[in-house]
Amino acid sequence: MRRLVAATLLSIAGFLVSTDNVLAVETITCPLTQARRTITNSLPSDWWTTPIVNQLSETQISTIGGRSALLCIYGSSGSVQRYAPEGHSCEAISNGFRCTANPQTFSTGQFDVPQTYTFDLDRGRVGNSDDIDFWFQAETRDLLYLVPRNGARISVGDRSNRGYAQCSTARYSSSRVSLSDIPVGSYVCVRTNEGRISQFRVNQVSSGTPKTLSIGYTTWQ
Repeated sequence: MRRLVAATLLSIAGFLVSTDNVLAVETITCPLTQARRTITNSLPSDWWTTPIVNQLSETQISTIGGRSALLCIYGSSGSVQRYAPEGHSCEAISNGFRCTANPQTFSTGQFDVPQTYTFDLDRGRVGNSDDIDFWFQAETRDLLYLVPRNGARISVGDRSNRGYAQCSTARYSSSRVSLSDIPVGSYVCVRTNEGRISQFRVNQVSSGTPKTLSIGYTTWQ
């Protein structure tokens, strides 16, 4: 199977939106539990200074020089910082940071599916082939369904844009889904027949008969 490499995720049309892969998570701990601040200038013999010592009080994500940076803050003693690892998204935790590797896109795009046709979200292909994820079933003129095939599964959830992280932990079903339950603007999580995590957005459903379903999708490596 030839992999499609996407240069850009659709955002306006975009409406783009999955492998059994688990994202790699790295925990970065602040290097000090407490920090000491003092005057380093030379003083006359009868003078002295009292250092200020503070425990780690806060962790923050900031932007320094256009890059995401991790800040460990020690109250009035100041802070230390470092850049976030490349290709990771980080969140602040009590004593450091939790950084998750960003998922790689396997394929992304948009396409139209005529009713009764099938489609595949691994390669972004429409057509009545054996290696597909869904059948756009038309039981009657008004009863339209997306039917998982070949082991693919679907998770409607709250129809929000959940992205890789939430789609990878969603609860999936092999049951068909009525198109009336996923109106235009809905985002739907999918575990493809090849085991990838994917998400598609219902961009449009044509008004005529037969119907055509327009979707934008992203499938992750």
